Amino acid sequence: MAHSEPVKIVVVGGSFAGITIINTLLASIESSRKNIQITLIERRDARHHSVGAFRALVDEQYSERIWIPYTNLFPADSPHKIIQDRLVEVHHDHIVLVSGESVAFDYLALCTGSSNPSPAKFNVDSSQEAKAITNQARADLKKSKNIVVVGGGACGVEFAGEIKTAFPDKNVTLLHATSTLVDYPGYADNLKSLALTHLTNLGVEVILNEKATIEDLDYDHAIQVAPRSIRTHSGKIVESDMQFLSVGIRVDTSYMSTLKPVGQPNFDPQTLINPHTHTIKVQSTHQVNDFDNIFAVGDCSDFSKVPTAAGCSFSGPAAAKNIISLIRADEKKTKAKLANGGSAPAIMCLTTGPKTGITSLPLFGTRFSNFFSTLFKSKDLMIGSAVSSMNIK
Repeated sequence: MAHSEPVKIVVVGGSFAGITIINTLLASIESSRKNIQITLIERRDARHHSVGAFRALVDEQYSERIWIPYTNLFPADSPHKIIQDRLVEVHHDHIVLVSGESVAFDYLALCTGSSNPSPAKFNVDSSQEAKAITNQARADLKKSKNIVVVGGGACGVEFAGEIKTAFPDKNVTLLHATSTLVDYPGYADNLKSLALTHLTNLGVEVILNEKATIEDLDYDHAIQVAPRSIRTHSGKIVESDMQFLSVGIRVDTSYMSTLKPVGQPNFDPQTLINPHTHTIKVQSTHQVNDFDNIFAVGDCSDFSKVPTAAGCSFSGPAAAKNIISLIRADEKKTKAKLANGGSAPAIMCLTTGPKTGITSLPLFGTRFSNFFSTLFKSKDLMIGSAVSSMNIK
């Protein structure tokens, strides 16, 4: 790499992982240094603060805050830039976008995230389209009396809780296929049991070990408004006039199908992908296996069994610092000393309203405490820190 040429760092995905990496890179680059160029590739016209998606469903004022513009991310006089487009191909030294544009890189950070059923996340690129979906769902919710949420993971628990807290007179039922809510590996058992107690105390009817086939309700049509008598597989009847699906995280890493090391035309890119989760296999340094200059962080990576926004605050800086170490080692013609990890502790804060929730802290255990939940997340769902990270004053 010639020193007169800028070092090109491309970050794909402008949410928790990608923004954390970019801000760490910006903080690590000396102010006098002009030969590094960061390019963010982001499909959407604004950043969606997905942590606040369920609050946005029940609170119109809050919903206006969760779409954050990228306009202030980079200093106005910097060489850095943002391209609104979608990634379709990754190669060893460049990527290809859906528009056909090719973007060269020296270092690449893949932070393409995951998708969930609306209104948790949206499969549209326009923030206005996404807002319209949320606004329509809110209007329908206000008219409904009996609401069913299918799926008792973290999203489903927060989803049902936010609805019940905002509309205490509505009947809210959470339908879950197994015997335990938020049943994720590595998290405290009492977090899972207290999630059930907490929702029950709010007035949510929680039905465990039950599945139901609800007409027209699926991943791509996750919000339904229709009077239905829902029959579970065991024969239980649940009356409902609005249904939400909150099941299933999907990861799309199909763009990896073109990635091959130089001089290895027979290399199978599928060996880079976890066949069960479709996430990208990475080393402890967040580097993609067999590619020292390509990193994967966040939901698209297999680094963590349970990827979280909080986890990105550990893994993002770790990956960014390793990129800086590689750049400096290349300049000095030495071997880079890379750091492992950035593993996040098993922290989880389930919020069910502005003043309610459950917080699991490894050092202190699970707190069935509104104080802890409000302190860490519940009050504004970290929107302030998200806005600050986008350099908006």
